[in-house]
Amino acid sequence: MFKLSTFDWPKSYACTYEAYNYQFVPEPHVHAQDYHEFFWIESGRGCHLINSERRLMETGYFCLVRADDAHGFSAWEPDGKIRLINFAFPSVIWEKIRANFFAERACFFDLKPIEKREYQIAIDERERLRQMGNDLAAGRWNETNAAAYLHGVLAMLDNHDREMPPHPATPDWLTHAIRRIETWPNFVGGVPEFVRIADRSHEHVSRDCRRLLDTTPREIVNRARLKWASMQLETTQKEIVDIAHDCGFENLGHFYKLFKTQHQTTPRQYRIRHGIPKCF
Repeated sequence: MFKLSTFDWPKSYACTYEAYNYQFVPEPHVHAQDYHEFFWIESGRGCHLINSERRLMETGYFCLVRADDAHGFSAWEPDGKIRLINFAFPSVIWEKIRANFFAERACFFDLKPIEKREYQIAIDERERLRQMGNDLAAGRWNETNAAAYLHGVLAMLDNHDREMPPHPATPDWLTHAIRRIETWPNFVGGVPEFVRIADRSHEHVSRDCRRLLDTTPREIVNRARLKWASMQLETTQKEIVDIAHDCGFENLGHFYKLFKTQHQTTPRQYRIRHGIPKCF
């Protein structure tokens, strides 16, 4: 195992922001580092070998990595490949942000179990990270800009965690399944895909959703679909019928009914309100 260090960076750099491509290797090459970092998967399906534990990564997988972690990457299948974007920075930057904003709770990089530092982020969240990364790359690679980028990312993750606070007794498999189904195109497959991701029987999934979260698998899936549809209405010129289809709704009337219940307005009026009045 080899070790990477901030001493390897250009002297004027307080961080790095880079894209990497990995193909399949039977045993990922593991490295250690003397800094903190995070990365997310832009495309592909891969293996994250971290602290001798293999974690499945699919598009949208996001992970916070501590300075005391040892990890490596590989595509999942022999003919596969993955592309990831990585942001690395001296650990002291996190320590300063934690002292100023998160002093009263252990969170983010403080959490040692890897499953507590993994997220599944949606396509719009990945676009937001890329845009903030472009702002970082366009400026100076100093500590001020590095801290600004990290703070923006942590704010996004903090909001992500608050969207659906899990019941204290929610098992990891259910938390993981909910995070996965919130990402396009997973929710297109509906409840059957949610059950497949959970790797439990339909009855088991339904029972625990009702018992622990007071909801149903269908409500979880539809909430994810409508959240994505709202973002499409706000940021694209797609036809509403195409957005509904891309969400997995085969019945346009059903999409309209659920959307109006959620937002107290129609998709068309929602789009007009958010500044895109054309292309209904």
